[in-house]
Order: sequence, then structure tokens, then C-alpha cells
Amino acid sequence: MTFKDGNFPSNGAKLTLALFTFIGAIFAIKHLLFGFQDSQLHNGLLIVCTLIFFIRLVISLFVFIKRKVSWFEGILVGTLYGIMIVGFSDWGTQTGYTNLFWDIAGFALFCAGSFINSLSDYQRHVWKLKSENQGHIYTLGLFRYAMHINYFGDTIMLIGFAIVTQNAMSFLPVLAIALNLILLQIPLLDAHLKNKYGIEFEAYESKTKKFIPFIY
Repeated sequence: MTFKDGNFPSNGAKLTLALFTFIGAIFAIKHLLFGFQDSQLHNGLLIVCTLIFFIRLVISLFVFIKRKVSWFEGILVGTLYGIMIVGFSDWGTQTGYTNLFWDIAGFALFCAGSFINSLSDYQRHVWKLKSENQGHIYTLGLFRYAMHINYFGDTIMLIGFAIVTQNAMSFLPVLAIALNLILLQIPLLDAHLKNKYGIEFEAYESKTKKFIPFIY
């Protein structure tokens, strides 16, 4: 992942990322429509999660993300996302019996994570559109509670998605994504923000949790 100043459309790479994810979504939905599962609600929730995941990804790519997206990132992330949601659809239909409680609880968590990520990105996006805010770091809205609250929302969303599948295998890609965010992406982004905003970033960092509100 590349963090650079300025506006980089990167439309080709973004379209590639979206396309590869879309292909995965098509295969996932097709499988869920004809998967051997007693509960239509279970399959229906997995389909809704898949659609929301893809729609949010497209909005994020073409509205909120202003940084450069390389072709390598577009191909790699799009492929991994496509594989992940196909995996969720397969793992989610491997058992004949599903628990309604976990379906509802997982979907509620998925929606909560989606809301946190989408709202935080939207709040920052609107703030940055104002000319007087150019050159300053955004520390308001949901970003008051954690410096990377949008990443936290993404993680909660994926945990909820995995819970809906009711298959422990689904937590493997979620764990990999969470570790990538915490150990690689967040440190890289922090280094970029510190270089860009200097004292503003240091003041923000000194009083704000990094990833999980009120905890870490």
C-alpha cells in the first residue's frame, strides 16, 4: 500500500480491484443461491453481506480514497477479496444446520462495522472538502475515539461476516487482514502522517487510541 500526498485517481487499478472482487461476488452469490442449506435466511444474510461488502468497496475506492493505488495492489487486493468472499460462501454452506442467534448476531456486527467505517470516512471526506482544512489532520467525528477508527470498523465488519458463515475457517482471512492492518498498514500510514502533519500528528497521537476506542 502506497501513501503519498496529492490526489491520484488511479482509475485503472481501482477498476481492476473492483472487477476482481465483483467476479468473486458473482461466484459467491451463485453458490449461495443454489447451496445446500436448510435455512434460506442464512443464505440470504450471506448474500446481503456480500453485496454490501462490494458496494461499500466501490464507494470507498472512487469517493473516499484519494491516495495512489498501484496496479500491483489493485490486482492483489482484488484477487484476495474475491477469494475471501467465495470462501465465505462455501464455508457458510458446508453445514446443514445453522443457529439463528449467530446469524442475527453476526449480521448485526457486520452492519455495525460497516456503519463505523462508512460514517468515519464520510465525516473526514466532507471535512477535507473545505479549503480552510487543507494541510491539517482530521481529528473529529469518530476519529476522536481512535486514529484508525475506519480500519477498526472494517475489522468488526469482517468478524461479523465470518460469524454469519458459522464456520471457523472464515476467521483465518479475517485474522490475516487484522494483523496486516495492525502490524503493517497502520505503522506505514502513521509514518506518512507524521511526516506530513508533524506537530499536529504528534499531538493527536499523544491523546488518541490507535485502533480500538478506549482500549488500544
